[in-house]
Amino acid sequence: MRKKFVGGLRFPQDGTGDCHKFTTGLAAHCRAAGVRFLLNTEVHRLEASAGEITAVHTSGGELSADAYVVCLGSYSPLLLNPLGFKLPIYPIKGYSLTLPLLDDAKAPQSTVMDEAFKVAVTRFEDRIRVGGTAEIADFDLSLKDKRRKPTEFVVNDLFPGAGDLGKATFWCGLRPMTPDSVPVIGSTPISNLYTNTGHGTLGWTMSQGSARLIADVINNTPPEIDPQGLSIDRFLH
Repeated sequence: MRKKFVGGLRFPQDGTGDCHKFTTGLAAHCRAAGVRFLLNTEVHRLEASAGEITAVHTSGGELSADAYVVCLGSYSPLLLNPLGFKLPIYPIKGYSLTLPLLDDAKAPQSTVMDEAFKVAVTRFEDRIRVGGTAEIADFDLSLKDKRRKPTEFVVNDLFPGAGDLGKATFWCGLRPMTPDSVPVIGSTPISNLYTNTGHGTLGWTMSQGSARLIADVINNTPPEIDPQGLSIDRFLH
């Protein structure tokens, strides 16, 4: 097994987290603070008049607010482009495999990135998550077996016997990529419309800082994070 590793880079301050556990816990705190979530609701379009958003048309009816934040990842351009923006966010498809843990001694204790295959192997308590691949496939969410094989190969090659591949869950998702790999956070030419999107592969990693920044921008508070070069303005000139 040790012969598989001939070199590597170690990042002592790097860490691994469970974004599902985090977000469900955060949602519970938000509900306790009075936040209302409209689940299973499809946003159809934004209505604008006199330089501001006046309503959001959804499958659950029309909604209005003082401020609107578009935070739809790869789907953000579908909502913004009809307003006259050409937001260059592109869906880049990635795949992941989640395996039940079989042998703790054979499993990784943190994240290992196989640079040859561009596949990451991460430990989540009693599970192993394997993710990678960058596929240009528009909004196609079909699962392709040929994309599953590299992830299976990497985890079995580096950590044989660590997880149960026979019970693995295969999944795919769309990464909202921008041409400069920088998210689009801040105000827009429409006075009460803001963006918090385009984070690529680092959506959860950047989520708390992005939320802090957009909250400061909306509230006209001097931001704790430098907003220079993050807004949609860089794509409108």
